[in-house]
Amino acid sequence: MNEDITFKKGQFGYIEYKSSNPYEFHQIIKDYEKSPSQDAKGWLLFPEKFSGKLSCMVCVHHSGGWGGAQYQMMIQLLEAGYAVFQVDSFDARGVTSTAEDQLSVTYAMLMADAYEALKFLSRHPDIDNKKIGICGWSLGGAASLYSAWLPLAEKLAPNGERFALHLNYYPLAIYWPDEMRWSDSPILNLLGGKDDYTPYSLAQKLTKGIKDVGGDCSYILYEEGLHGFDSVMPKTFWPDSIVPNTEKFARIDKEGDITYETDDGEILPGNTMEDRIVLFEKIAALGAWTGGNWDIRRKAKKDAFDFIAKIL
Repeated sequence: MNEDITFKKGQFGYIEYKSSNPYEFHQIIKDYEKSPSQDAKGWLLFPEKFSGKLSCMVCVHHSGGWGGAQYQMMIQLLEAGYAVFQVDSFDARGVTSTAEDQLSVTYAMLMADAYEALKFLSRHPDIDNKKIGICGWSLGGAASLYSAWLPLAEKLAPNGERFALHLNYYPLAIYWPDEMRWSDSPILNLLGGKDDYTPYSLAQKLTKGIKDVGGDCSYILYEEGLHGFDSVMPKTFWPDSIVPNTEKFARIDKEGDITYETDDGEILPGNTMEDRIVLFEKIAALGAWTGGNWDIRRKAKKDAFDFIAKIL
């Protein structure tokens, strides 16, 4: 799709590229070639000084877009000698936030944007194509996590490009695949023990499921952490934020079809915007807490950079 994007040595900056708009995993697995084309954009940033091939982190934002904690993380990555590609999945689609609707931009779209970036970054003469990782927060954390699920990766990058690591800040790990095939690349989930926005127990259970089939997946739980523990924002209640009022997984079958069984035994599909609206009416609630403190923030940052340094 972006085969015409080429780079000279030392070239970085703002990049416009083509992505696609699959609404859910189903559209990626069954009909990805039919997904509508989407203009996308991002920023490729290089450290001030470097020599040789750079390791690179593809960074994917949360449902509020890019925030201060995420910008600071990218600056620290640059200062540590990594290249950074900042994906902007909202601005290109005319969206500023999905915290209060969760309908207009989905995990699947963020993954499409990230994988298209991975493919053209792999051709950059200054980037080591075996050392490109992905990092995401919340909505972006879920996209980063499930981008390690091979049935999706094989469709999004059929020529074999893969992320070298998956670093996921408080991901909503709501989907349990029937086909448990995951990337060999290490996966780390950073979770908040008091998080009621993206329940940590789901990511804990999925981590165990991935490990049970031989995947390299782990998590770190910050007992006092809340959604956004990588910031130092005080504990704050967001009354209009949509949150899952469940700790049950939705199922993904081998065709990518998503279904959710309610406590009453009702089977609800989850493949379209219309399906999502019904699901939200049945299993979602309004209102979530976020917040963090300096000690948790420092610990999470150290754990994140230790993980990155081991692989990249």
